[in-house]
Amino acid sequence: MEINEQGVTAAQARVLATLREAGRPVTLGELEDLTGLHPNTLRGHLDAIVAGGNASRIASRSGGRGRPAWGYLAREPEYAALAMALASGLDQEPASDADTSAGVDRGERPSLDPAAVRGGRAWGERLRSQLGAVEDGRERVLLALAHTGFAPEASGDRIALNACPILQAARSHPSVVCAVHLGLVEGVLGADGAGLRPRPDTLGCVVSLP
Repeated sequence: MEINEQGVTAAQARVLATLREAGRPVTLGELEDLTGLHPNTLRGHLDAIVAGGNASRIASRSGGRGRPAWGYLAREPEYAALAMALASGLDQEPASDADTSAGVDRGERPSLDPAAVRGGRAWGERLRSQLGAVEDGRERVLLALAHTGFAPEASGDRIALNACPILQAARSHPSVVCAVHLGLVEGVLGADGAGLRPRPDTLGCVVSLP
């Protein structure tokens, strides 16, 4: 059995490539049409892809008799490497004084780069489009954060981010990476006014929703 560098077999990689080309949640029936594979074969591949962290399984829309039709959404590849490159470039640009403290508890986090906030919002808006079937904003944010590897844990209107898929970039460029996180949440939510508080003990954050 051939295993590639993503930790999936060649057959699973073909299914994953189909998901990435779609750029949206794809149902089992759609994948059957796109790949020509038997549903039972597809289920095995999809279970392995999801277990390996390469895709998420989400309820895409209502199916028959009130049951959800599950869709599979691929995670963006090599996000950590891309984020580090973006953070390195953005961190060299001086932030505007008018935008540097928005959304972050004053005195607890370096000023935010407004360009990074805008970049995060654009990323979040793309995810919001992909997760359009999830109407509740809070649930949509939780799903998006789980999908992108932040291991969110909700308590009321606050969400603890227990993991960071770009931890090395966050350590080197906190003013940029935290801005991307904040923008991501606002983009997925479709509203401004989210807050972000650092967790120095874990190098994570707590997000508060407006």
